[in-house]
Amino acid sequence: MSNEEITSTDREYHNTIEIRTYEQTSTNIHRLTNELPEDVVMSLAREVISRVGSRENKLLRTPAVPSNLEIIALCDALLSQDEAAAAQFIMHLRHDGTKTEDIYLIYMARAARMLGDMWDDNKIDFVTVTLGTGRLLAIMRGMRPLFETPLRVHGKTAIFASVPGENHTIGVRMATDIFRKDGWEIDLKVGLDHNSLVDQIERQPSGIIGLSIGGKHTMEPLSKLVVALNICCPHSLILVCGQDVEHSKPVLQLMGLDAIAETFDEAKQKMAELWDRKTEQSLTLRSY
Repeated sequence: MSNEEITSTDREYHNTIEIRTYEQTSTNIHRLTNELPEDVVMSLAREVISRVGSRENKLLRTPAVPSNLEIIALCDALLSQDEAAAAQFIMHLRHDGTKTEDIYLIYMARAARMLGDMWDDNKIDFVTVTLGTGRLLAIMRGMRPLFETPLRVHGKTAIFASVPGENHTIGVRMATDIFRKDGWEIDLKVGLDHNSLVDQIERQPSGIIGLSIGGKHTMEPLSKLVVALNICCPHSLILVCGQDVEHSKPVLQLMGLDAIAETFDEAKQKMAELWDRKTEQSLTLRSY
């Protein structure tokens, strides 16, 4: 897609998907799959299919039902050699009047389930399903601004959590104490498995989520957690802090994080920047 085409698309569909975010996320996910072991990439693909595929259950009203042919067409776009095909499909849906919520919770969910079925039935291989699920994530990241909500709190709040499987939680506990002393209201979550942690954060969403890692060994559970949170809490900004962050930064930068910090002082600075960003977004929303 040329710069001229991107500019035209941005003007016409500015309220649907950020095309540059989609393209950057898609590129990063492709690079990430080359950095992680195949079994980890397979786990991430399953996580996308499971999480996105279940989103339809979150809809509280009776939606317009897409035809099976539409979902097949969406899957074809997700697996196309044309990098822009999937994003253009979604943008045309919105342009034709399909509600954003229906795109996010129905079209994407059914496409994820169809990709999963195709994979299980050996109609597509591992590399192909990884391409499709990666583009699903990229579209969801591109739609992220549409799910921003005004802040309804009277002070700085965040969720801090240790990555599932991490036994050394002293760092995140110390960070919680430090931030509370600085006036933050921190909801600390430690010792939870992956599904329990995601479920708790989704039920009590926060504008900022701080994740603590203990080193390179946490890359697998961290990547799976970030994928789940990006799907279930699209409005949240995610910061990662912990040991060996500098060494792991090339991989961390591909995960769809909003900030990375190694020390408490750096985390303070990054958290302040994220809070300012959320506040600015909230003020923008309230002005409409």
